[in-house]
Amino acid sequence: MTPEQKAIVVVLQHKISSLGLSAQFIEPVSEGPIVSVYRFQPQGSTRVSHLEGLSQDFAVALGSEDIMSKRMPGESSVGIFVPNKDRQWVKWYNHCTLDASKYKIPLILGIDYLGKLVVEDLTTMPHLLIAGSTGGGKSTLLNSIVGGVILNYDRDDIQFAMSDTKGIEFIQFERAANLRGRIATTVSTTINLFDDLIEEMDRRLRLLGQANSRNILEFNASRQGSKARLSYILVIIDELADLLTNRQRVPDPQDPEGDRTTTLGALTSRKLASLAQKARATGIHIIASTQRPSVKLLEGDIKANFPARLAFRLPSEADSRTVLGCGGAEHLLSRGDMLFINPNKPGLQRIHAPLSTIEDIQNAIEFAAARR
Repeated sequence: MTPEQKAIVVVLQHKISSLGLSAQFIEPVSEGPIVSVYRFQPQGSTRVSHLEGLSQDFAVALGSEDIMSKRMPGESSVGIFVPNKDRQWVKWYNHCTLDASKYKIPLILGIDYLGKLVVEDLTTMPHLLIAGSTGGGKSTLLNSIVGGVILNYDRDDIQFAMSDTKGIEFIQFERAANLRGRIATTVSTTINLFDDLIEEMDRRLRLLGQANSRNILEFNASRQGSKARLSYILVIIDELADLLTNRQRVPDPQDPEGDRTTTLGALTSRKLASLAQKARATGIHIIASTQRPSVKLLEGDIKANFPARLAFRLPSEADSRTVLGCGGAEHLLSRGDMLFINPNKPGLQRIHAPLSTIEDIQNAIEFAAARR
């Protein structure tokens, strides 16, 4: 350990003992590009929850921006994540190229606390929910994910459909070859987009049934190089709250007599749930993001259908529990620091999202267009 790391261990041990708790420091210190992890094993009557609840005390003792304490998955210790004084932010252009044969829909999420690149396949999840306050890095991550798709995959491999009710987040993708139709910029056009996707999902389900295939993988396996092969469709929703909380009343399409009305928000929720429940087998996968992760917004089918969840810094522990089922996101750093729940892996994963600029994304789109 460096002298600075030894000093941090001493401060942490003193704070733990001064509060009447007991924990033993365990080497080594895992030093990453942005945070370093100090491991402590609870002793005697000290519980894991005791150490996890000391994040604010540790931050004050070390004079740090914020500190997160979490049990380390697969280890018998609690990790105390301390921000480094000198941080090396990850650049998207250093990690944006992939071996396309390894992934169906790649998510270039960034690097973990040890600096290792984290790339996941959305088709194994099968949908992702992203939450984060303004300035946390949510929009930058969405741009990075879509930019990675454009750079590494042709339209025949992956297409994407987009909802951007702000009308400004996805402007740079309007001329991308992978884009399927126009970007939806209102709640009404987003509902039309969902109707189109549901129609495509039903068409694909009929195709799979006729081919005796259970999913898109089996269907495409015997059609490599053929125009009959189905492309994956990635649906990107920039602000879920704008869609689900809209109170404008419209005729309910499920009422054949036309007497009953419903809200646009309820109608959108119904269509999104229908897509999320049945679309996986047909190769349609969804990434939905929101700045306002309220319990009411994420209740019922929405939360159940998005088992993969990712949270940037959130204002409170309650917000973190709403998204992740536990606290922690309130102690993240700003600008790309996030916690990720992968339904295929145990525990929480701390990841630092890559920084992609508008110029990076535009260069990727131009490079992909020239390649074709």
